[in-house]
Amino acid sequence: MSLVANELLYPLRRFRPSLDADFEQVAPEQMPEALRGLLVHTGDMTSRLEALHQSRIALEVLQAGVGDGGAYYREVLLKNAATGGAVEYGAIEIFLEAFDPSLRTQILEGKIPLGGLLNSNGVRYRSEPQAYFRVCEGAGMHVLLGAAAGSGLYGRCNVLRAETGVLLARIVEVLPPVANRSICESI
Repeated sequence: MSLVANELLYPLRRFRPSLDADFEQVAPEQMPEALRGLLVHTGDMTSRLEALHQSRIALEVLQAGVGDGGAYYREVLLKNAATGGAVEYGAIEIFLEAFDPSLRTQILEGKIPLGGLLNSNGVRYRSEPQAYFRVCEGAGMHVLLGAAAGSGLYGRCNVLRAETGVLLARIVEVLPPVANRSICESI
């Protein structure tokens, strides 16, 4: 990926600095149709995943910490609360100063996905996808998502902003494969 795309992957690279995965930037129309509807939109992923799986989405924080600039970082799995299956891998940089103290506390508790917190607290925001990608190997995401090696994982680099334009978060979101077939031979 280009230098710009490497910057977009920053939240992920914070947790996986020796990332050797093969990322390929893709146009929205190059994604499998089943994943396109989940990734190509300007809404939050949590509500889309809840609708798809007809279940509440649970948050599992794999790693978390506060950076030098005060941003809060976390590496997470979103899981189907009914089955426990992973439905998304994510790495996120959250700008805590953009939130009121009570919401900041809920974010740091790490019990509810950020999109769910924003929605349940009536926070008006917009999602601004920056890039879409396909990743085939490395970074351990296949194992976390229960995907076979070589299966294509699709995702997006996304930014959340308050209505005022204030940056709330930068997110890398990766979904499990649509089918157990190899789509990464061309990368």
